[in-house]
Amino acid sequence: MNPWQVLVNPRAARGRSAPAKIEAALEARSLPAEVVVVDGRAMLQSTIRAAATAGRHRLVAAGGDGTVNLVVNEIMAQSWETPPLLGIIPAGSGCDLLRTFGIGPDIHRAVDRLVEGSPYSVDVGLAIGEWGRRYFFNVASVGATASTAQAALRLPGRLGPLRYVTAVAVSFPGWRHRQVQVEAGQRRFTGSALTVVAANAQFFGGGFNVAPRASMVDGLLDVQIFTCSKKQVAALMRKVKGGNHLADPAVKRLVASEARIETDQPWPVEVDGEPIGQTPLLVRLGEGRINLMV
Repeated sequence: MNPWQVLVNPRAARGRSAPAKIEAALEARSLPAEVVVVDGRAMLQSTIRAAATAGRHRLVAAGGDGTVNLVVNEIMAQSWETPPLLGIIPAGSGCDLLRTFGIGPDIHRAVDRLVEGSPYSVDVGLAIGEWGRRYFFNVASVGATASTAQAALRLPGRLGPLRYVTAVAVSFPGWRHRQVQVEAGQRRFTGSALTVVAANAQFFGGGFNVAPRASMVDGLLDVQIFTCSKKQVAALMRKVKGGNHLADPAVKRLVASEARIETDQPWPVEVDGEPIGQTPLLVRLGEGRINLMV
């Protein structure tokens, strides 16, 4: 059997201790695997290119959602004789994608899925804008949530799930409403908003269930426009945490395979917690799928 190649990001929140913890979990399950520490984007890209050339098609992204995003983008950039199978081991401050599949941040539970899980062919999102093309697995967003992602990158990874909440507090004074126009399928929203989220999976921001009805296999994005005032943010965040916000009048929900987001002034954009540029933004599904081992 082709062994797993586990790509560990040493700059993720669990840092230099991650490889040893992951190796111990793999050994506990007697799982054939090669653990490779990929320090930096260039090394990660070259490792995946080499895997594609050598016909190694069982890959594991070990890190946070940002690490998974980099791996997904490089997988999508390669030509594969055999479609790759991707596993994920949480080793970062944010591992929200795994929450959609009921795994969470536990390394041993994630390794168990490499042994006992099943492959799912899941949707991959594509964000198009001034940066070019960037794939995403989990969530793309603009506005306040993207400002929060920018602030989170400046905070220490040891904060873990508290990193996002802390980043909200740090970035909150700079949040501004914008006039936005969102086109999603045959539906359109025009008005003032604080943030717009386009979700492929369910969770982001360290466990916030922003899209409880989202599915990664239906070819549809769950697009939500948040129109609340800044005074309403705390109460609405509590609802989002539990996925109980969809009936709130300050949340407008659209569902489509593609959405275009334009703003009267440039607004920050992030995908999978990684800032990538400013609006306008076009997001879509249907550009490709990945076999995910969960």
